[in-house]
Amino acid sequence: MPNQVQYTNVTLVDVQLASAYYPLLIDLAKHKHCLTYGELVERARKEYPDRPVVQKAIAVSTGRRLDVVRMFTTERELPDLTSLIINKGSGECGIGFTRSFDPKAAREEVFSFDWSAVTTDFDGFVKHTETVIAPRKPVKEAKALELMAAHYQLHKASLPPSIRESRDQVVELIMEGFNPEEAFALAQQNNA
Repeated sequence: MPNQVQYTNVTLVDVQLASAYYPLLIDLAKHKHCLTYGELVERARKEYPDRPVVQKAIAVSTGRRLDVVRMFTTERELPDLTSLIINKGSGECGIGFTRSFDPKAAREEVFSFDWSAVTTDFDGFVKHTETVIAPRKPVKEAKALELMAAHYQLHKASLPPSIRESRDQVVELIMEGFNPEEAFALAQQNNA
């Protein structure tokens, strides 16, 4: 198992959503198909109507959840299923993927792999990960919006103009228990 350092910025919501996305990604691999971030979120909502965390998911933070899937597949020496999720506009994986990996080569490896014997069980990973994730205190949306706005006003001069595009992601991170400084830094990092 990986060490705890890998989980520094992973939240319980990240793991819960990754567990919903993982079987969907295996199905995509078996059918040699890709989806956009938004399509993955919508498919998960249809597949898991009784899981509130899935129903509240937003496409803008899906890359964080896919990073958890990548941790899972890497630990098991499986091809990187996250290469099957692409941006609607560019038709390619997000920058978080492309700056470190070749998406076309990764997809070729995924499509040539025999997924029939691979389990879709993510539960053991969820249980292990829950034990190494530092607990964070969730924040209600109204308070998260207030904290985000206050931090933005204080640090507007030092933040890139593009941070406005990450508003929903920043709010979601604050709601998951990250402080505003961490939330803004993670959003910038995810969109760098």
